[in-house]
Amino acid sequence: MTVESYWPYATTLFDYIRRAMPFQAPGSLNADEIYAVSAYILAEGNVIDKTMVLDAQTLPRVQMPNRDGFIADPRPEFFR
Repeated sequence: MTVESYWPYATTLFDYIRRAMPFQAPGSLNADEIYAVSAYILAEGNVIDKTMVLDAQTLPRVQMPNRDGFIADPRPEFFR
């Protein structure tokens, strides 16, 4: 699994980085650093152009490659 196939939305990547990185000090990155790490990961995965600048306006517009490859969980016991 890769970032390109694991999450349907780029904003989920941002949230994961915000909560979990860096490993030694989770939650210590500021917003600009989180956008920069997100941009690097997405550019390395060829999801965005390496020159694209990510911010609060551009990140939600990123179309993840497997966005339509996810299905809803039909088990009602998990949604009570």
